[in-house]
Amino acid sequence: MSKKVLVVYGSDAGSTAEVADFIGKTLIENGLQADVKPAGSADNAEGYDAAVIGTNIRAGKTNKSLKNFTARNLGSLEKIPTAFFAVCLTMKEDTPDNRKFVSSRMEVLEAGLKPVDEGLFAGKVNLAKLKPFPRFIMKNMVKAVDHDYRDWNAIRIWAENLGIKLNS
Repeated sequence: MSKKVLVVYGSDAGSTAEVADFIGKTLIENGLQADVKPAGSADNAEGYDAAVIGTNIRAGKTNKSLKNFTARNLGSLEKIPTAFFAVCLTMKEDTPDNRKFVSSRMEVLEAGLKPVDEGLFAGKVNLAKLKPFPRFIMKNMVKAVDHDYRDWNAIRIWAENLGIKLNS
């Protein structure tokens, strides 16, 4: 029987949700059962053999609903292998300094957990999906334009390797 994995995510504009869905499908293709759920509607992590926790990072902050989910489920998550991933525009330039910065933002989610793996991925700018104030900041101060910076091949490779770790 294959292991059951919860892929739970926090996403503000949909990019992280798309990455979570892709990771879930990749895990299924590699012999695991995967349930992909937004943090706001995921009840708990009980009954799962592993968890993959993903967050968007905007302005250096992780997703609030995902922080709440990990805090509520810390006891269950401590008992199973848990991996983390982040989707953040900082990673459009994959440098050691950017990796260190994005990884440090995820410490609030880990709350003492020892992740079996961590994936750090660039995100996507879709100005139409942002709330008015973040859209104003991105458009007028950051000078961002709509663009997808995600490297789907890197995400697939990470998820495949994670599947091997979780299935062993």
